[in-house]
Amino acid sequence: MRVRLLTIIFVVCLVLPALAADWGKDSPLPVNLEADELSYDKETGRYRASGNVQLNQGELEVVSDLLWWNQLSGEIEAEGGVQLTSPDEKMTGSKVSYNLQQGTGSVADGWLFLQESNLHVRGKQINRLGENSYRVFDGTFTTCDGEVPSWKFGAEQVDVTLGGYAKAKHTVFYLKDIPSFYVPYMVYPVKTERESGLLIPRIGYSDKRGFQYNGSYYQVLGRNQDATLLFDYLSEMGIGKGLEYRYIFGKDNAGEMRGYHIDVDSVDGETVDEERYALEWQHDGTLPGDVRMVVDAVYVNDEEYFEDFGEVAEDYNKDEVESNFSLSKSWGKYSLVGDLEYTKDLESDNDSTLQRLPRISFDAARQRIGETPFYYRLETEYTNFRRDEGVTGERLMLLPTLSASLQLFNVIDISPKISYRDRYYWGTSDGYGDEHEGLVEFSTRVSTKLQRVYDQPIGSADKLKHSLEPEVIYYNIPELEQNHLPQFDTYDDIDKENRFEYALVQRLTARFDQDGGAASYRELLYLRLSQTYYLSADAVGEKDSFGSIRGQLTLLPTTWAKFEFDGTYDIDLGEWEETDVDLSLQDQNENSLRASYSYDRDEELEYVSFKLDLSILEPFFVSYEKRFDLVDDESLEDVIGVEYRQQCWSALLTYRENENDSSVILSFVMKGIGPVGGVSGSLGGI
Repeated sequence: MRVRLLTIIFVVCLVLPALAADWGKDSPLPVNLEADELSYDKETGRYRASGNVQLNQGELEVVSDLLWWNQLSGEIEAEGGVQLTSPDEKMTGSKVSYNLQQGTGSVADGWLFLQESNLHVRGKQINRLGENSYRVFDGTFTTCDGEVPSWKFGAEQVDVTLGGYAKAKHTVFYLKDIPSFYVPYMVYPVKTERESGLLIPRIGYSDKRGFQYNGSYYQVLGRNQDATLLFDYLSEMGIGKGLEYRYIFGKDNAGEMRGYHIDVDSVDGETVDEERYALEWQHDGTLPGDVRMVVDAVYVNDEEYFEDFGEVAEDYNKDEVESNFSLSKSWGKYSLVGDLEYTKDLESDNDSTLQRLPRISFDAARQRIGETPFYYRLETEYTNFRRDEGVTGERLMLLPTLSASLQLFNVIDISPKISYRDRYYWGTSDGYGDEHEGLVEFSTRVSTKLQRVYDQPIGSADKLKHSLEPEVIYYNIPELEQNHLPQFDTYDDIDKENRFEYALVQRLTARFDQDGGAASYRELLYLRLSQTYYLSADAVGEKDSFGSIRGQLTLLPTTWAKFEFDGTYDIDLGEWEETDVDLSLQDQNENSLRASYSYDRDEELEYVSFKLDLSILEPFFVSYEKRFDLVDDESLEDVIGVEYRQQCWSALLTYRENENDSSVILSFVMKGIGPVGGVSGSLGGI
């Protein structure tokens, strides 16, 4: 018969320091002991419990086959399938000696599991030295589950400090149970808080940079600030140094600053002996007075910085770098924005690049005039155009707009709009004086909507709505001589317009009823066909004419498939002007395919790209990405990736080849340790 020893009966008013979640806090909680058989030895003051023993104190639970407990000293000794469990820790062994009052003890043939970091520690003997400290003899540690983990470190002695590190000397790294390499001294993070220290270095190789070693040091500067110091060795280029600084001030002021510098010895085998550096600042936050400040600034001193150090196409193909600093303030429907915009041309002389320093705008959003169907809107913009070579000056642009929302027979919507664009110029160079010019811009949109709902279920959809939306839009801008104006951008030479655009939009929307009465909707089809008819002969030639036909199509038949098309067809020449096609397929198991095609007749561009991700070979995950130029009949980029994943580690091998470089990237990631090898794709993170 099972016997239950209750504190209130046998140890009245006896309280011991509790072993709670961390097994060592001084909290007076009673002890509850249950077993199949219980006895008490008056001489030793110990209770003996055997058979399905369970001892509880606070959140600590001790389970064993046999247990001795000294109620005065708090000492327990347990044998046979011993388990000590708390919410965050678990320890098992063949034999345990433990002091409930001090939170110290030892476990023979032990296993320690720290849940938050998923750390498994095994040893011939595990000593609990204090609230957060352990010492393991002839032991191993890993973040992998299972009796034979995918990887582990073994050592004669391992010291583990919760919130700190696991430290071991003369360590052997095992793959499964196979010794793989020796590490004289190993430090492993066992913490949840940020901690300063050296980060694991990365290594790799590329044709342009040669052998590459990337080392870094992480420094905590406070609860809201940290920094990373970077050191790179590039055998074919030189030694690089970098700094990253991250911060959060107040509730919503956050940002990051980055800097990188390298003395380049050679590029592609040719001695250059050049200094290259890059600076970057990103910030978004609110200043006093609810003024929003946004910074997105990048500066490089050398035009070939991204060509040499960029890895993806968006970097190594950059032809310019833009930096922007803006301050904005809103009052309901009114807003004031001031920004500095600086552009660095990476392909030609930057002296002729137009800079906007500053640009200030004040706008009043569209607002209804009383209870009438009329609305007004005001846009204003001041710009100071600056550059070392070329026309400079200042411009003020005013654009008041009056519009209306009318309905004819409650069926046809009519939306006329008239604007007057006024432009003022002063302080101009190259012979231009103070200038002023304004012109009228007018448009009217007429549309209606026809729709029908099909109540009968179709496939997985419970209802289907089909809508037709025909529309006609008229645009008119009168012809105006503007050659006397300085030419800064498109607003200084606005073409005349006198044309109609007519279009037909079709939509197919499905409704899916959910349990509980809720419903979800998905637009299965969107199709817009449009064409322009020019009334102004100068716009298209010697006579009035129809323009090109444009088609826009979006298909979303399922949640995992999407098709998009946007093309313009020249009816006079019988050929496409522009075409963009995109197809994407994706399931919930990391299998995906995306293919795209782009064509621009005027720009003489035509290329295809696709990306394939496969998980059907799990635990191997394969990806392939390609971009191909159909005009020059050449490959732009190939990327092949093979990743092998396990529960606690993964290895990723990536091969990348483009017109500037080819490289092999190897990343080995162990849970809790991070990457231990690889090639930096962008130096300094810039």
